[in-house]
Order: sequence, then C-alpha cells, then structure tokens
Amino acid sequence: MSFKIDFIDKLIKEDNPVVIVGEKLLELWVNLAMREENLSDYYYKGEEKAKDFEEFILKCYSEFYSIFARACIKKETVFQTFSKCCFIVMDGLSLRESALLYKNLQKKDLKVIHRFNYSSVPSDTEMFREKTEISMNRFIQINNPNNIRLSGDEKYIWSFFPDIMLDKIKTGHTVISSLEEMYKIVEKIVLNIISQIKVNKLIITSDHGYIRTEAGYVFSVSKRARKKFQDIFGGKRYVKIDSFEVEELIDSGYVEEFNGYYVVKSRYLWPVSGKYSIYIHGGLSLMECFVPVLEIET
Repeated sequence: MSFKIDFIDKLIKEDNPVVIVGEKLLELWVNLAMREENLSDYYYKGEEKAKDFEEFILKCYSEFYSIFARACIKKETVFQTFSKCCFIVMDGLSLRESALLYKNLQKKDLKVIHRFNYSSVPSDTEMFREKTEISMNRFIQINNPNNIRLSGDEKYIWSFFPDIMLDKIKTGHTVISSLEEMYKIVEKIVLNIISQIKVNKLIITSDHGYIRTEAGYVFSVSKRARKKFQDIFGGKRYVKIDSFEVEELIDSGYVEEFNGYYVVKSRYLWPVSGKYSIYIHGGLSLMECFVPVLEIET
C-alpha cells in the first residue's frame, strides 16, 4: 500500500495526527465499500489494506499510539455530542461494517453522515460503559435479531450483535457464522430499528472494534517476548497494572502503560495454547479503537 507524500507530510506537521489517521482509515474502508459488491472480497481486500496501513503507522510513527491512547481517554462520547436523538450501540461494530451500512443506507434514500469516534482504553465493553457513565438499565437490549419490538420513543438501544457472533467463531471449531453472515444480520437489525423509531435522528455507534488473528493479519512478537506475553497476558490484550514485569515489553514497543492497564498495541499477537477467538479486542490498535459513528436522518 503506497501513501502520498502530502499525507505523510500532513501527518508529521499536524497538531492532532490522530484525526488524520482516523480519516484515512475511514476513507480506506468507505472507498472499498463503494467499489466492491462481493462481501467476501470486501472483507479480504479491506483487511489487507488496513493491516498495511497500520504497519506503516507502527514503523514510521511508533509514538502515535501513546497520542492515540490519550485521545481515546479525553475525547467526548457521542452521548455528549448529540442531543434529541436515538442512540444505538452495536456491540463490536467496526469501521468494516459501518462503511457497508453507510453505502446501503444511502441506497435506501436515507441521509447518512459517516464519522468516527474513539473507544475506551482498554477497548472493551466494560471500559466503554464506564467512560459513557450511562447505566445499562437505561438501554433497551437487543439479543434476538428476529424479535425486536420497540415503542418508537426509545433513547438508548444496545444490540449485542455483532459481538455475540464474533465470539462464536473459534479457531478449531466448526464455523457457525462468517463475517458476511454477521454483516447481513447487523444490517437487518439496523433496518428493523429504523423502521420502528419515531425520532428524526438516529446515532449508530460502537463500544469497540476488533482485530483478526488469522495469519497474515497480525504482527508477531519476538521469540524472547513470546513467553512473557503468554505468562502475563495469556489470551487477553490487556491486564491491570500490578507486579508484572513488563518493562522489556514496553521498551520493545509491544505494550503501552495507560489508564491503569498494560495494553498491547497495534496488531501484535503471540501463540496461545488451546482454542481462542479469531476476532479479539481490548488492545490499542486502529481497528479496535477507532469506532464508527453513523448519523441518520429518517
């Protein structure tokens, strides 16, 4: 993947490089969504481009991740930015899926604005809920895409999809769902909600994205670091700061210390014994921490 000189120059000179990187990542997925009709090809080609882009950032601007982490903590949430609308949180929705939603909702003559925001650090659901300071009791919860009943006046809606499907795709297990099938269910849920909600504006966002752990989509760690990752992190992307000896991992550029946690940055991954998810989150990578925001006028 090549990058124009003006992008690199802008990245270096910009006071807020996080916005520049986020815009470029969003543009990457949207451009491909507009060109590619085959979902399998879209996910494959997009992931290759996103991985190459993150590798470029990692190698050329490694300090970006500490700047990125601070932005995730300080940036206001969509709940603070917007008012008089219905908020829909799609658990685990990434920019991959939001670009497709953006295209397909426009085809239905809906006015849609596609932006990005930031997850929490670590990038998981629990941390996101703490960041928003909104009790789960205030959300109407969707856990069955075939049984969505709304009054139309809801302010907060939480869909456990797509995360619930991502979690079921395990290495070594029978694949009971795919990204393509997952996206179709996500779109079905979104269209169903839109058809029932009476307010004029809906905001669709996410608590976190995800990275893919298949070979070719992640960056390996050194043999020396592998044992430390296995002992300290196991199969997780973050752990609480404790008595763990992680200085070597931090000095090697694998880990950031932030917000009371040791967080694995970028797409670094290490072998884990047993079976584990193909799609994971919790770390500090572009596809985990840049989350979509779709502003829809009905």
